[in-house]
Amino acid sequence: MKFLTDDKVELDYNIYGTGKPVILIAGFGGYQEIWQLQVDYLVKMNYQVITYDHRNHGASERTNTGLTMSRLITDLHELIDYLQLDEPLLIGHSMGASVCYGYLSRYDNVAAVMSVDQTVKMLNDMDWHYGFMNINTDNYRTETSQPADVHETLHGLNFRVMVKLNLAKNKYPFDRVANLPLLFDHVTKDWHETIQKSSHPIMLVAAKESPYYNSDFAKIVADENENVTSAVVDNSGHDIMAEVPDQFNQLLRHFVLSNRRYQS
Repeated sequence: MKFLTDDKVELDYNIYGTGKPVILIAGFGGYQEIWQLQVDYLVKMNYQVITYDHRNHGASERTNTGLTMSRLITDLHELIDYLQLDEPLLIGHSMGASVCYGYLSRYDNVAAVMSVDQTVKMLNDMDWHYGFMNINTDNYRTETSQPADVHETLHGLNFRVMVKLNLAKNKYPFDRVANLPLLFDHVTKDWHETIQKSSHPIMLVAAKESPYYNSDFAKIVADENENVTSAVVDNSGHDIMAEVPDQFNQLLRHFVLSNRRYQS
């Protein structure tokens, strides 16, 4: 299905099942097909699940406009408004989690947020050592202009995810260079204070073997706000939900059920 944003960019989205709404949000260079095992799991739990591709991602329109975090947050807000969703649960992976953080900074129409392996502040400095690898204000452009020389996953993605995901990747290739303005904007955002002050339930899920982040960030941030909880997943790299989906789905189950009361 297609949705037209107020700046006339067509986004691709899908709706599965019926019930209380859950929106699954992929990261930079990601595809909505990464969530397929969570879609099936949540539909069986009688939730309505919405997935979509960011502008310039997946099956959504290619454009040179709006390649900022602010615009991606607005896109999410407009999609929620268009679908008339009331108090959805937001679950974001990587940059998709940062979209969720930003949504919390601007809007109240959300029941709770789950973040999957995404720190609240990407740039490291003297007071924050839990950013993305070794990047800081001085080097982030050079360090992120090329993909990091690491394996994003620990043991690869689960075979049940690969077929549909690879079909989408082949049909809709991602142009990393064209999206560097979005990546640069993403890495300069600091959502730490937003999460510290949030009155919404937030669950930070970190990967013990993430190639990008020290998983300790999740507990450190959770200790600063009673509304924030954390969990660290062993034996997984960055793409937790698609690497160890059965393990992740148990955390997902706890998250959605514990926050069901916040949904209308």
